[in-house]
Amino acid sequence: MERQLHELGQKILTHKYDLARKIDEVKAEYGEPVSELTDQVLKLRGDLFSYFGEALYQKMEDVEPRFIAWGKMSGELAVQYEFPLDMALKSTRFFRIVLWDFIRNEIHNESFSVETVLKAASVIDPLLDETVHAFSVAYVENNNRVLGLAREAIEELSVPVVRLTRTVAVLPLVGTIDTHRSKLIMETSLQKCTELQVEHLFIDLSGVPVIDTMVAHNLFKVINSLKLLGVKVTLSGMRPELAQTVVSLGISFEGISISGNLYQELEAMGIAQQPI
Repeated sequence: MERQLHELGQKILTHKYDLARKIDEVKAEYGEPVSELTDQVLKLRGDLFSYFGEALYQKMEDVEPRFIAWGKMSGELAVQYEFPLDMALKSTRFFRIVLWDFIRNEIHNESFSVETVLKAASVIDPLLDETVHAFSVAYVENNNRVLGLAREAIEELSVPVVRLTRTVAVLPLVGTIDTHRSKLIMETSLQKCTELQVEHLFIDLSGVPVIDTMVAHNLFKVINSLKLLGVKVTLSGMRPELAQTVVSLGISFEGISISGNLYQELEAMGIAQQPI
């Protein structure tokens, strides 16, 4: 049996690239879309088939890490090329189909024993399952990492401290201010005001749809933190409907500088842009 397993493994190694190309033929037979077979994909497929061949006559502890590494690398590439996870997992079955079609043909031609076939199955199928698991884990981890980076970029853009003069800047806020975003506003505004040496910061609320007690509390925390740095803060863009909501909720902005219109305030300071 060992000799037959070694012989079968060597045949898989010899035909690894034929098997890699065969995958597209089988996909087409199943009505699946077939992309152009690049050298990178051909090598990637061929490597996996070669690992299957080696697994039939090498120790499991020696070959298993190769399958896991292959699965991780493929998962990372799938995220990089924005390949959907469901389609990627679906395509793994074609490796199984192609490999077992090849083994069936070799069994018929070479008259391998039943014990050899059963042993091959006990090696190949668990390793393929292990590869799919490693692929899935790597895909999810890398996809979450990419989404995290995108979220960080979006969050950074959502708190833009824009310098108007050497010491004056504006922070235009758009959208709802929840606890997470208020923390981001505080961290970013403190950092940017320190970096830019801002002495007067306008926080413009024109794009904030609602001000409730939680939003007001979060704004107070931001303003008080900036005051500790010596930054004067002025709230602008307080629309009539926002003002009515603030009054009805009994929220007090006592002690906080408020300007109804950002442009008028900047014009009064002599720094508003003149009309063309």
